[in-house]
Amino acid sequence: MEQATRQKLEERIRAAAGPIYKTYLAVRNTVLEMLDSAAPGSVASDYWRQELAGFEYMLDASPLIIEKLRHHSYHLTGLHEYFYRAHHLRSAEPYRQKLKALSELDTDGLRVPEARALGGFGFEFDGGLYNLDTLKFYEVLIGMDCAGFLDVCKRGEKQTVLEIGSGWGGFAYQFKTLFPNTSYVLVDFPQSFLFSSTYLQTMFPNARICFRGGAPESYADIDFSKYDFVFIPHYAWESLTSQRVDLAVNMVSFQEMRDEQALSYVKQLAKWGCPRLYSLNRDRSPNNAQISSVGDIISKYYKNEEQFILPVPYHALHLPKKSLLWRFKQWIKAAVGYRRARGPLEYRHIAAKLME
Repeated sequence: MEQATRQKLEERIRAAAGPIYKTYLAVRNTVLEMLDSAAPGSVASDYWRQELAGFEYMLDASPLIIEKLRHHSYHLTGLHEYFYRAHHLRSAEPYRQKLKALSELDTDGLRVPEARALGGFGFEFDGGLYNLDTLKFYEVLIGMDCAGFLDVCKRGEKQTVLEIGSGWGGFAYQFKTLFPNTSYVLVDFPQSFLFSSTYLQTMFPNARICFRGGAPESYADIDFSKYDFVFIPHYAWESLTSQRVDLAVNMVSFQEMRDEQALSYVKQLAKWGCPRLYSLNRDRSPNNAQISSVGDIISKYYKNEEQFILPVPYHALHLPKKSLLWRFKQWIKAAVGYRRARGPLEYRHIAAKLME
């Protein structure tokens, strides 16, 4: 019996050690090169030093771990697959209601469910999987659309989109699925590319990829427009030469940086003439004492315009009940242009346009 179990395990491991695992191994080799090239102490904040240490094991992942890569991305998002298993189906209704509320705001078909590959998870609605990440990305896409930031993409014109702090690659997957004629640039810590580069190369096997190790100056000659996906390690950011970037995005990442690093990103985007920057962040994260105000940092170079999507933050699932009294109050507020001021620890959708 024991031998049969061992044999079945070995067969499972061999089956999982196919093309996707080979992609991971190639990604890992490049990540190790990047880590050798990064300057000592170049991690953004004390908060992220601890986060990166938490998934060091991903540098030595087995085929069975990579087969369920999405189950391990909780290190980047805090989202666990466990809470979406069948025995938690009783918790699905708030997700359904929030998805419905977002869909009612979506006039352009921006809804992209979680992919099932690599252990994709979520509650199933209308034949697709949805989780808190899926809803967050959907909400940001709707916010961008409301601000007019997606108009050129919707016309099918070539655009370069740059995401700072791109996590496991989920938003890049949604954006590239909706707008294939996009050069998508991901800027992050090398360790994060173990997730995003493996994921995106798996989901888009024919994509043109720029993913290489090397010293900061070796990234200066990259032409973003020639690729579908470009992966830039954080330490190479200030070595990049002027680029055309049409839209920059940051979700729940500026708030985790030091002031000087967040400012360096915003300043360089402005220097390149990037016309639009979309942020979903708190002004200050309670986990990070090294940031003063994300909104203030962006406003040094961009004109901020807050987008109001839903009456609850992205991580909250329970929407207020729309009684007649609630609807009347909302009508009065809209009529007088009232918007409640957000506190520094509340999430804000900011659609920022470059100052002239």
